[in-house]
Amino acid sequence: MLELVTDLRRVPPLERTARDVGRLLAAAAAKPHLTPRLPSRPGSYTRTCAYSDDRLEVLLLNWWADAASEIHDHGGQHCWLVVLEGRLRVDDYVRVDAGDIAGKAVLESVGSRQLGSGDLDVRSGRYDVHRVAAAGARGHAARVLAPLTRVSRVRPHRAALPAGPRGL
Repeated sequence: MLELVTDLRRVPPLERTARDVGRLLAAAAAKPHLTPRLPSRPGSYTRTCAYSDDRLEVLLLNWWADAASEIHDHGGQHCWLVVLEGRLRVDDYVRVDAGDIAGKAVLESVGSRQLGSGDLDVRSGRYDVHRVAAAGARGHAARVLAPLTRVSRVRPHRAALPAGPRGL
C-alpha cells in the first residue's frame, strides 16, 4: 500500500488516465497486504485513512460479512474502489428526478454486480449513486477519492429500497 500512496502523491489521480489509476490499484491488490490488522466493527464496516491531502484520499475498508454502506454518491468526485480480499456487491441506482429539491432524491435500482479480489469499481458522475456490501463473507477494499472536497451527497436515511422509483 505504501507504493500506491507514494505513486499517487507523486502524480495525483486526476493527472492520470483512468486506465493508469486502474493499473495502480490492480497492482496494489495483487500484493500481500495487512488487511487482517484493520479495525473491524461487527455488522458494519470500517474505514481507515492510509493517506489524505487536498488532492486525494486513500482509505482501507474492512467489511463485516453482509455489511452494507448507505446508498450514496460521491458528489462529483472521482472514486476508485478495488477489492483486496473477499467479494463485494455493488448495487447501482439512477436518479430519476430533476435534482432540484434539496434533501430529496428519487432513485431507481438498475442492477447489481459482484466484485472479487482485484476487481475495480469507478465512479465520477455528480449523481453516480450506489451502495456497496460484503457478499456473504468479510471483505477488504482500498478506495481512492479525488479531488478531496467536502460536498453534499445523496444519502437516504434508509439503506434499502424496493424495486422501482422511490422518494428519499
